Amino acid sequence: MDQALLVGLAYKQSAEETFQSLVELEALADALNIKTKDKIVQNAKEITPKFYIGSGKVKEIKTIIDVLDIDIVIFDDTLSPAQIKNLEKEFEVQVIDRSFLILSIFSERAQSREAVLEVALAQKMYMLPRLIGLGNSLSRQGGGSYNAKGPGETKLELDRRKIVNEISLIKQELEKIKAEKMVSRKQRVKSQIPVVALVGYTNAGKSSLMNSLSLYLKHDSEPVLEKDMLFATLDTKAKRLQKENFPPFILIDTVGFVNKLPHELVRSFETTLSDVINADLLLHVVDGAAFNPLQIDTTRRVLAEIGADHIERLLVLTKKEIAIIPPQLDEDYIFMSNRTKENVDVLVDAIYGHLYKHNRIQVLKIPFDQGQLYSRLKENNTILETKYEADGTYVRVILSPEQTALYQKYIVKS
Repeated sequence: MDQALLVGLAYKQSAEETFQSLVELEALADALNIKTKDKIVQNAKEITPKFYIGSGKVKEIKTIIDVLDIDIVIFDDTLSPAQIKNLEKEFEVQVIDRSFLILSIFSERAQSREAVLEVALAQKMYMLPRLIGLGNSLSRQGGGSYNAKGPGETKLELDRRKIVNEISLIKQELEKIKAEKMVSRKQRVKSQIPVVALVGYTNAGKSSLMNSLSLYLKHDSEPVLEKDMLFATLDTKAKRLQKENFPPFILIDTVGFVNKLPHELVRSFETTLSDVINADLLLHVVDGAAFNPLQIDTTRRVLAEIGADHIERLLVLTKKEIAIIPPQLDEDYIFMSNRTKENVDVLVDAIYGHLYKHNRIQVLKIPFDQGQLYSRLKENNTILETKYEADGTYVRVILSPEQTALYQKYIVKS
């Protein structure tokens, strides 16, 4: 295993908050089989342009690298290309930042075509500006070949042009996937099936919650992967769930969030995160046992960044069975357990309460020759009462505003 030294700069937050961020950085490093040997926090009023940290701290870290036999130094914030170059020259070991670490984890976990493309796009967008300043160490190219520039073009310029072209090709492929998803999304809208998206910090228990809801609602499908690992789930999973005699909804499990998520990643995962943006309800999943309010703030911040902060949000705390005391919060939440299934029923009722709060009870008179209409209502709605009279079938049923408009000519009482 590579031996790492983690470095954080406390200039916009306290030393304690910076250290907590390094604890999370350690978990990210561990996900790539990198062992953390020590953590360093420097208090500063501003960033030093040359090294990011102060020159005195650079000397101190050089000594630590020799004493602890460090292979890699990981910074908690994004470094500029020049800073990486200067630090590697001083330390004589590899230097990376949090963004590079997260992108590396994503590249290992991506499996679907969509996720692989999105990760590749994020990596290339991260690499492109970091090629600047490396030209001096790259040899010059010869000229004269067909369709190539003459002497003087550097390998750096060739690499940049190649990456720009690759970015363009990947974006075209992702646009095709986006168009395919738009077709299925339009079909859901046409069928009036609402979408519920699981959001929250990575490793908060979103996949476990999806499995719990699937089991409770008797959904016949393979359970999704549950693993105590950061970013175990990258690929979006979707299931059509339905409580008996209630309308269905689509439950989507999305990629987890983390503090200081790279902007390249947020922009690249537009097609995956579009499932969140177009949801009717967000289940904000939080680890109730290892409760950290900063994780709630991080999720809210990312939701705002992707334009999903206007969507109705239901806070769900997991791991009730091992929580010592209930967390004190200013907003309402449902405290439940995926292990014991406590309060899963409460959560399902809350989901329906949020999704269908504008629904009303209507009485319909269905002619006997419209039997398919009754079958459709029975499949997709909650039928409260059915009476067979001489002039037709009278049905008391819960309808959405859209369904009320659709079946208006059959309604005899609201």
